[in-house]
Amino acid sequence: MEKLNFNEQDLLTEVGTIGTGHAATAMADILGQKITITVPNVELVSFNRVAEYIGASGSNLACIYFDVLGDLPGTVLVMFTENSARRLLNTFMPDEPLIFLELSQLQQSALMEMGNILSGAYLTALADFSNQRMSLSVPRLAVDMAEAMLSVPLIKLGSETDRALLIQARFFEESSNRGYIVFFPNQGATTRLLEIFGVGSDG
Repeated sequence: MEKLNFNEQDLLTEVGTIGTGHAATAMADILGQKITITVPNVELVSFNRVAEYIGASGSNLACIYFDVLGDLPGTVLVMFTENSARRLLNTFMPDEPLIFLELSQLQQSALMEMGNILSGAYLTALADFSNQRMSLSVPRLAVDMAEAMLSVPLIKLGSETDRALLIQARFFEESSNRGYIVFFPNQGATTRLLEIFGVGSDG
């Protein structure tokens, strides 16, 4: 799969739109405010350019990793910029001292729970849309530079292919507050997803 044709791009954008829409609704319910999201960006991206494509290159991020299990396996990442993570944590626990690179256990748990809710909403929507079984592993949290964190799932995917299918959207969409949700289906899952909806690799 060297590049996405028009029909593949259109389908995967729709998949991403449904998933991120549900995730944004879940976040809005938690925060009690409207959340703005972008139309998902769907690209086949070489691994060394993933951070650049999601707009996070050179940034400190809090990243919650999940393995996606079931019929469409892959990896889901829920990422918050430092400002976004601070905003969320200050909303939920305003009296807790906050050092971003040294989060307390309580703060780590809060971010992982937020990631759980967002990724769960995303995957539930995708599973319903595709009529496939999907579930999530327990979350793992890392707080670091974007490039360092993204190396973990990309090394895993690199055993199958040299490019990642990236379905990503941003939420908050404010100058200093951004969150990202990114789905990396593995190569077999991408093929299966396209086959389910009758989108052939030749268009």
